[in-house]
Amino acid sequence: MEQPDPEPRILNRNFLLYMDGWAVTAFAYFGILGVLFNLFLLRLGFGAEFIGVLTGSGQLAWALCALPAGLFVRRFGLRIGLMTGALVQAVSITAMLSVEVLPRELWPAWLFGWWIVTWMGAAPLAVSGAPLLMQVSPTHRRRETFTIQAVMLGVVAFAGSLIAGQLPTWFAPMLNASLDQPAPYRAALYLVPISYALALPIWARLKLTPIAIPASSESHDRQPTRLLAVLAVMVFLQTAAEGALRAFFNVYLDQQLLTPVSLIGLIGAFAQVISVATALSIPIVLRRAGNANTLGAVTFGIAVCMTVMALVPTLAVAAVSYVLAISLIGIAAQARQLFSQELVAPHWRTTVSSVNNVGVGLGWSSAAGLGGVVVGAAGFAGVFGIGAALSLAAAISMAAFTIVRGRASS
Repeated sequence: MEQPDPEPRILNRNFLLYMDGWAVTAFAYFGILGVLFNLFLLRLGFGAEFIGVLTGSGQLAWALCALPAGLFVRRFGLRIGLMTGALVQAVSITAMLSVEVLPRELWPAWLFGWWIVTWMGAAPLAVSGAPLLMQVSPTHRRRETFTIQAVMLGVVAFAGSLIAGQLPTWFAPMLNASLDQPAPYRAALYLVPISYALALPIWARLKLTPIAIPASSESHDRQPTRLLAVLAVMVFLQTAAEGALRAFFNVYLDQQLLTPVSLIGLIGAFAQVISVATALSIPIVLRRAGNANTLGAVTFGIAVCMTVMALVPTLAVAAVSYVLAISLIGIAAQARQLFSQELVAPHWRTTVSSVNNVGVGLGWSSAAGLGGVVVGAAGFAGVFGIGAALSLAAAISMAAFTIVRGRASS
């Protein structure tokens, strides 16, 4: 049974504090790290295959840690989950960026070790987000609450991407280095752990109620295992396509299309601007089409974008396809969270959030890990083509789930 709203207003204290800290970390991850980290690895001398396996290893660790992180968050609370994740990521990313002080033969092991720790830290942070929003939002305004998060993501990721594209150019003369060397990228990337550290005192001020537990009248309510398994498979298919795009798009622009770093950042920033505009439509779309139908439609749209990108290897087509796909991914992420959170009773929300993160982690890690191998065998077109096929499979599975669930409830 749904608990009474603990917060009568959308812009309440807890929501604003969460969004402040989340904006800082999203600026760092989706903006600075998303644009520059792979380019930093390329300047260190690593290729697309190494980058794919490295990225996949971290995301696999995230998937494996998602369920234990859910248990941790249920035990210690959402605030501790957020702070633990931010602290671990601040420390691990700082350590990872110090790789050049080591002998070169140790670089791969050092990067793999700390990258895995970084994604282990991401697990409690990610698991805590959706249940926290559900707790601090009025029941009848949850779509608007998740929309605010999506708009905020677009704004801060735009700012981060735009700034990230310029940072290496700014740092290069200060460090007496060129843009073909890792130093300017490393200096810029230090903004990421600083941002995570800044989120800690913000989230420390959160005052949240304990996670809901079943009332005595609900003691017979068993974990919805079958539902969670189906959810994990659908999320895996959806995010495997997203993972291919996130892991290899900037490498594709840099290595195959020979795009300047500043333009890569500008494309990423423009994608976030468009995602803000589309995010504003989320409440209307979800209200009219429903979470499940929206999720299926945008997943199909992502498949179309990746198909075009695979078939037409030009900068203009790649940029337009990427911008559209990122916009759709933003809608899909919000619809997926609402869809999964509203499937279950309040006391299962951390569990379903954990399962959602398992699916995301497995999808992203599979795309990144196998994508590096596919790049070597079939080029970037092969990676984007496989991503398109997975996204299409996700859309079909979502439609089938909706039909079966509708018949079961009738």
